[in-house]
Amino acid sequence: MRRAVIPGVAAAVVLMSGCSEDVPGCGWEDRPKSFPIEGEKRPVRIRPSERHPGLGGREATAALPPRPDRDAGPTAQALYDLQHRTLDMVGELGEIEPGRCEGGELALEVGDTTRCTVTYEGVEVPWQVKITNAVPQGLGTPFAIDYQYTARPLRTVVLAQEVYDWFAWEAGKNGPDSLSAPEEPRCDRLPKIFTAEPGRDTGHYCQSLSFSCTDGDFDFEWSDVAVRIDEEGQVRVDGGS
Repeated sequence: MRRAVIPGVAAAVVLMSGCSEDVPGCGWEDRPKSFPIEGEKRPVRIRPSERHPGLGGREATAALPPRPDRDAGPTAQALYDLQHRTLDMVGELGEIEPGRCEGGELALEVGDTTRCTVTYEGVEVPWQVKITNAVPQGLGTPFAIDYQYTARPLRTVVLAQEVYDWFAWEAGKNGPDSLSAPEEPRCDRLPKIFTAEPGRDTGHYCQSLSFSCTDGDFDFEWSDVAVRIDEEGQVRVDGGS
């Protein structure tokens, strides 16, 4: 007896025996017309897409006013940059406004951190800004200082459509005939907009249909994939860490 195990994210036949040929009668095309499926079926059907989600850098830049010049000071420049980073992180144009930094200004000693916020579609997005270097410019006094910094999102804004678009791309990025594409991709019905903590699962799921087969006898189940936010605030629905 030969057995094939075909996960929903890898529809190519994988033989437990290690042989390279397909198991007869156990291909996706051999499945019965109707069959019971173990597990909960998520409500939102996802249409696979070959379009990569997200914004291009020029789209985000065009949506913002001109960047403040040096005279505006490092706090105004940082808040502008955080607006740009927030748009990149969310992946969708929306109403965005600069917020403020705690204390009204960035703490500018090397190693200092400051909590700053911007607002996207009325939702506050907090960032931690850390000064990593201060480089004097020019000769004599007074002289200008260029400040270098890193910015880490403390929470991110997630759009339901952003999640659906990412899972659609996972399902369709290799084309309609790809053996690695998830079968029957679906997701939870998500809030239109919500916040989440970077580096954590959101508590929401997408899924695909997976099956095992023994000599033409199929077993089907819904295989869930957690909707996760990585450390940079980006949506992940590929099952990776």
